[in-house]
Amino acid sequence: METQAVDISKKLIDSCKSHMDEWHSLKGFVHDMIALGIQTKYKDLTTHDTMKTDRHKEKKEKEREVFYTSKVENIINKEKSKKWIFTKEQIPDFPFKSYKFLIIRFWEVKKGFHTEDAFKLLIGKKGLRGIYDSYGDSAVKDQLEEAIANKWQSITLKNYEAFGRPQNADKEPVKNHPAGKVFKASDIYGEQQ
Repeated sequence: METQAVDISKKLIDSCKSHMDEWHSLKGFVHDMIALGIQTKYKDLTTHDTMKTDRHKEKKEKEREVFYTSKVENIINKEKSKKWIFTKEQIPDFPFKSYKFLIIRFWEVKKGFHTEDAFKLLIGKKGLRGIYDSYGDSAVKDQLEEAIANKWQSITLKNYEAFGRPQNADKEPVKNHPAGKVFKASDIYGEQQ
């Protein structure tokens, strides 16, 4: 953008300083007010290069600070979606009645999305319900406690089977061959006193 120096009276500069926000520079504020005045006076509602959608500063390629003013969004023909809100009544009593407090606590500290789909995944067959059906109460409680402590994004059956189960859960106890038995003297000679 090409610039040109313009003389502005001290009184007008003082008025600008008194009306501008603290995050605005004088140059940016004057530029935005001129652009806004032109739009208002001549009903030219096209956006200019410096008028963007937020009020934060951004550095351009030439390391200059450019400040933006807000622009009104077009809200015609836009559907408003209702935001889903978690409540403790949404937790099914069976089998989670004894874990409601832990589930509520997990939902408060969890990272990631807090959507209805995320809640259904947590409570459903791929989440806590699947862990409960396959591994029982203690596994659900352990997973909830670990998830709260480590602020996990989610609790799933797949992750539990991959990472959360005890290492020896699938292994059968190893039985030694009878020749591998360790003999004690008392086994051979009996107990002598």
